[in-house]
Formats: sequence, structure tokens, C-alpha cells
Amino acid sequence: MTLFQFAIGGVEEIAVRLSGNTATTIVDGTDNAWYVPWVQANENNGSTPSLTLDLYNGTTAYYLGTGGSVWRAKAMTAGQSLVFNDGIFVPKGWKLRATSNDAAGRVDFVGVATKRQTT
Repeated sequence: MTLFQFAIGGVEEIAVRLSGNTATTIVDGTDNAWYVPWVQANENNGSTPSLTLDLYNGTTAYYLGTGGSVWRAKAMTAGQSLVFNDGIFVPKGWKLRATSNDAAGRVDFVGVATKRQTT
């Protein structure tokens, strides 16, 4: 019996801490396409940052949303966790990025990603 099977590649963890208020790469698709089934953003300092999540193709940022809410300057409360579990496809050459409006970042990202087979 097979419990888990990933035809598209092995699972890799996402563990990224935002440390500033510039766009930070969460998943880098420079050399490979990726599928991110879920990613969680956790406020880590008792502050109230706003968070933006986007797919970036090197020229344009495409904002993402889940649960009826776009994660573009999405307000977070102290200690809040936000889960994006709609699945994100990161095409080869693109990046999944996050930006906090807090100068110290104050948001941790955890989740999983798997490489997509491209032909």
C-alpha cells in the first residue's frame, strides 16, 4: 500500500523568515518549476505587520489571495497565522515572494514545495 506518492518530485520544506520590508523570495523558480500545496505565514514578534504575497516573473508582480482575501497589504494581528492552501504553481523562471511592511519583517513562512516535471 502506498501512503504518499509524488509523481512530480520529492517534497522540500519551506522555512523562511522575513527580516526586512523588501520582497523576499519564498520559493525560487529560477531553474525549476514548483508546486506549493500550502504555505503558512506566522507573525513572530507580537506586532501587526501587513503582508503581501505575489508571483513575480522578473517584471510584474501578480498578487495572490485565499479564502476570499487578497494578500496585498493584508493586515495581520499579533501572533496570527495565515494559511494559503489553495495550491500555488510557480512557473520556471518565476518566484513566489512575500513582503512585510514592517522594517524588521516579523513574519515566518513554513510549508512545503515540490519540483514540477517540465518537458
